[in-house]
Amino acid sequence: MLPNVHVLFSAGKDAGAPRYNWQPDSLGEQMGRVVVGMIGLGTVGTGVVRLLEQQRHLTLKKVAVKELQKERAVRPTCPVTTDVSEVIDDPEIEILIEVMGGEQPALDYIKRAIDKRKHIVTANKEVLAKHGPELFQLAKQKGVAIFFEASVAGGVPLISTISKGLEANKFSCVTGILNGTTNFILSKMEEDKESYAAALEKAQSLGFAESDPTNDVDGYDVAYKLSILSALSYQRFAKPGEIYREGIRNISALDMAQAQEFGYRIKLVGSTRRAEAGKIDVRVHPMLVPLNHPLASVSGSNNGILVSGDAVGEIVMVGPGAGQMPTASAIVGDTINLASALQLPDFASYFQPEIEPEWATTADPGDWSCPYYLRFAVHDTPGVIGRIGTIFGAHQISIQSIFQRGVEESGARIVIFTHEVKNSQMESALAELKQCDFLRELESQIRIFQSAGRNG
Repeated sequence: MLPNVHVLFSAGKDAGAPRYNWQPDSLGEQMGRVVVGMIGLGTVGTGVVRLLEQQRHLTLKKVAVKELQKERAVRPTCPVTTDVSEVIDDPEIEILIEVMGGEQPALDYIKRAIDKRKHIVTANKEVLAKHGPELFQLAKQKGVAIFFEASVAGGVPLISTISKGLEANKFSCVTGILNGTTNFILSKMEEDKESYAAALEKAQSLGFAESDPTNDVDGYDVAYKLSILSALSYQRFAKPGEIYREGIRNISALDMAQAQEFGYRIKLVGSTRRAEAGKIDVRVHPMLVPLNHPLASVSGSNNGILVSGDAVGEIVMVGPGAGQMPTASAIVGDTINLASALQLPDFASYFQPEIEPEWATTADPGDWSCPYYLRFAVHDTPGVIGRIGTIFGAHQISIQSIFQRGVEESGARIVIFTHEVKNSQMESALAELKQCDFLRELESQIRIFQSAGRNG
C-alpha cells in the first residue's frame, strides 16, 4: 500500500448507489413525480427499468427501441415505441436516459433532446469523448445538465467524486485500470497460466467480452474514458485520436510469468496527467505494476482508479467497472440526483462542469519517461550483453538489471529492466538494436508503473 493513500472500495450490488444520502420514498412524497423517457432497452436498459420501478417519485413514461419484436428480459409498464420522436418531443418528459450506445444515431438524439431542453443521463463514453465540447456548450446554452456517471468505471462513483467530492483540488494525475474486459483477460492469463487467446475465449463465453473485442483489447474503450477524465480534471477533452493507445494482444503467457517472478502484475493502465505548458499526457498501454501497489490487487472484471489531487493526496477507488446492474445503478443514481435538483431554481448551472469548448493539447509521446521491461531473443554469441549495454549507454539509458534466460539451440533470451528513461531515447536505442546481427527478435517491450505523479 502506498503511503498517504486513501482507498475507497466499491463492490457488489450497492457499488453505484446514489451519491447523496437521502431516502427516495420520503423525498417522493415531498417533490412529486418526475417524468423520464429512455432510448434503448438492451442489457443496461433492462437494469435501468428494474431500478426505476423501485423509485416512487420517478415515472418512466416511454421507451424507444429499434425493434419491438425483440425478446427482452423485462417488460416496461410504460409504452414502448420505435419512434424516437415520441420520446424526444414529449413536453412532459424532463429527463432523457440514453442507453443505446454507439456514436450514431445516439449523438443526434442527444442533441435533439438538449435542443428541446431536456436533461440528459447517459453512459455513452464514445459520444462524450468524440463530441463532448460541442455537447456541453449546447447544454450550457439551453440551460440543461448532462449527467454521465456511468460512462467511466460503471458502478464506481468516480465522476461525482472528481467533479464534486474533490472539487477543491488541483489534479495532477488520474490513472488506473479502466476496462473490466481486459483486466479479466489478464487476470485469467496469470491465474490459470493461459494464453491470451484462451483467456479471451473464456471472457467471451462468460459475457465479459464481445464477439469482436477490438474496442476493449485494443484500448479504444479506455481512450474514450481518458478523454472524459481529462475534461473533468483539466477542463478540456482530449481528442481520442490523439491519445496514445496500445492494447494487450501481444501480451504472452511468458510475459505474465516473468512479471510475477520479478514482483509485478501486468495491467492495461490508462492515464491522463498534467504536463508542461498547459499540455496533458494521455495514454493507455500495458504496464508492469508492482505487487505492493493497490492497483496490482484489482482482479477480474473490476476497475481501479487512482486520483491524485494537491489537497487530498492520492485516492484509490475500486469496484465493478461494467455489467448490467452496476451500470444501471449509476444511471438511476444520476436520474435521482437530477430529479431532486429540478426543484431548485437555476440548478443546471451548478451541475454543468467547467469545460472549455476547445480540445486539449496533448504532449509529445517522445517526452514521456518511465522504466522499461524488455525481453530479447538473441543468437548465443560472445559479447551480446556487452554490445547491448554499449548501445543503451550511447542513448543514455541506465540498465537496472540484466538476465540471460536459457540457452537453446536456437539462441538465448535476454531480460532487461531499465531505470527511468525518455520514450524517445528508448525508441532510438531499440531501432539501433534491431539492426544488429545478434538480435533475433524484440519479444517484449512493456513500461513499468511508478507512483501517480511519476508516470510521465
